[in-house]
Amino acid sequence: MTAYPASNLISALPTLFDAHGEVDLGATKTAYAQLAETPLDGVFVAGTTGEFTTLTDDERLAVCAVAADAFGPERTYWHVGAASTHQAVRLTRTAVDLGARQLAVLTPYYFPATEAALLAYYEQVVAAAAGVPVYGYLFAARTTVAVPPALLAGLAATGLAGVKISGESTALVGEYVAALADRGIPVYSGADAEFAEVVAAGGAGVVSGVSSALPKPFLEVRDALRTGDADALAVARERAHRAVAVTRQGNLAHLKAVLELRGVPASGLRAPLDAISPEDRRALEADVADLL
Repeated sequence: MTAYPASNLISALPTLFDAHGEVDLGATKTAYAQLAETPLDGVFVAGTTGEFTTLTDDERLAVCAVAADAFGPERTYWHVGAASTHQAVRLTRTAVDLGARQLAVLTPYYFPATEAALLAYYEQVVAAAAGVPVYGYLFAARTTVAVPPALLAGLAATGLAGVKISGESTALVGEYVAALADRGIPVYSGADAEFAEVVAAGGAGVVSGVSSALPKPFLEVRDALRTGDADALAVARERAHRAVAVTRQGNLAHLKAVLELRGVPASGLRAPLDAISPEDRRALEADVADLL
């Protein structure tokens, strides 16, 4: 098989909360310090897996700062996307002042932003970043804002350093790659289970929520892609697919339950999602035993 030596694995990190629903920076630091012992290429902080829509701006920045301490500034992508340009610019400036060296920015959300509004949004965020790389983040299913490949090429012209695509097929990710081919900027997918397919389509790798709790199988996929070892890749892909399946496609309650198995303090959810049931917790413990 073809080797892909530039394949990257970036983990999307969870945020941990205490029994009262407050951000637990101590537990979050414990989880991040443990994951930092693995050779990830980067971490995506305060995104969807990090329940960012439930966090105040100060909480988001504090969680990102904890990640930067654990993983180093060059491997930490601070998510500063917001519903408004005003808020995104403010978060961007503060993050840079706090030492951010990589930024990720979701499109505006809730209101269906126009093309002109999107261009203005990224132009102003890139300007506020003052030279710090800005990665666009597209997630039409959650934001109501669709960005077709041709429009992404226009957004990239604002100075984006790369892009993450979530909730789209690998075939469409390939179209985004083609649309940005002349700019040479990396395209990542949020599809944990399609790491190999994304890379084969020209993507730079995946931003994976499941790997934040179960990094080993995804690192095995990455390493097999880098060396072009087809046999190792087949085994690693099966293990990564199992990791996605047993965590219910990265369900946050399941991911946090896996973190507990790894010795991280228990954490609830702020997002309006159901907690893991006792039966599912017992099944999960057995299912992940050889993936930890």
